[in-house]
Amino acid sequence: MSQLSLLDSHCRLAGVMAAIRAAMRAAIGAPESEGRKALPDRMNAIARQAGIKLTQGNQKSISKDTLDKWLSPSDASHTPSLLAVLVFCSATENTEPLRAAAQALGLDLMTKEDRKFRDYGRAVWEMKAARERKRKLENDL
Repeated sequence: MSQLSLLDSHCRLAGVMAAIRAAMRAAIGAPESEGRKALPDRMNAIARQAGIKLTQGNQKSISKDTLDKWLSPSDASHTPSLLAVLVFCSATENTEPLRAAAQALGLDLMTKEDRKFRDYGRAVWEMKAARERKRKLENDL
């Protein structure tokens, strides 16, 4: 049984970069959109502020061409680093690429909506527990 889960986790890892790229593409829209054209500048600014490099080699910043290569579903030779994905998520304010990476490990990230439902459920559960305590106290009176 543990071999099956090990095999399952390896299968999820096999497609993780494709899933990350798909989530990144979905986050920024069409290749010709204004948001996509401005994204390299935002990413470079964030990386500069954090003191990190987004690319290997001598380049200190990324271009739109580099971003397009990272996002291309057919170009497996140009993959963004983990730091680049983190900077991308920060620049787009979208964590779906990280969710794709986490899901490859069998984990999941909560969205703001997920947290609201969790908090609502907790509040409902606490209200029920408080009503039960109240009933017990009333019965003891």
